[in-house]
Amino acid sequence: MRESSENRWQENRLLASLPERDRSRLIPQLEILTLFAKETVYESAEEMHYVYFPLDCIVVLISSVEAKATVEVGLIGNEGMVGAPILMGAKHSTSQALILAEGKALRLPAAVLKKEAKRSSRMRELILTYANALSAQSAQLAACHRYHTPQARLARLLLMIDDRTETTELRITQELLARLLGTRRATVTEAANQLQEVIQSVRGRIRILDRQGLEAKACSCYAIIAAQQDEIKPPSATY
Repeated sequence: MRESSENRWQENRLLASLPERDRSRLIPQLEILTLFAKETVYESAEEMHYVYFPLDCIVVLISSVEAKATVEVGLIGNEGMVGAPILMGAKHSTSQALILAEGKALRLPAAVLKKEAKRSSRMRELILTYANALSAQSAQLAACHRYHTPQARLARLLLMIDDRTETTELRITQELLARLLGTRRATVTEAANQLQEVIQSVRGRIRILDRQGLEAKACSCYAIIAAQQDEIKPPSATY
């Protein structure tokens, strides 16, 4: 039996922020999906036919210059959507969108989003504001990867993931962390060892033991990105 999306939209804060009259036109066209870890939503340069509103999954945007040279350029949870640049005229994804933590998401045809955004200035404003925040996050991450140590960047990444999940344990391998941080696995292992007082890393699972301590180990980029997200957090209730 296909799961209904009618009662799940409120789990995505961007959808929850839309005016009720606008959201009511979207809900019948939303499709709920289960997205599994390491599944790809978009490949780089792929045409974006759909947009996705995460409910409890996490999507990481990955940029690459060659097969083994990759780095994270964005992280998306239930605060936003995957594919927001569509409203800025983009037709193709500029990065790979990979499921970092499995869960549910709502999928909407890109053509429907563009059509409804033309009808509603408020919807267009909300999504473009989010798209701009995501772009700012990407710019901050570019500076982060250039200037900060692997230990500080790893702490920052773990905090960003933790902010977007309800679980106390993060399921992520050091191999994938190395891919996201644009470094070698041995470097990630060394960085994780340096953080052993505040995290526990065992066989593809990381548990944060001391959140405050991890924040102290993270670079300043975490606070900057978190503040940007706080500025665009939609209200819990809409009109």
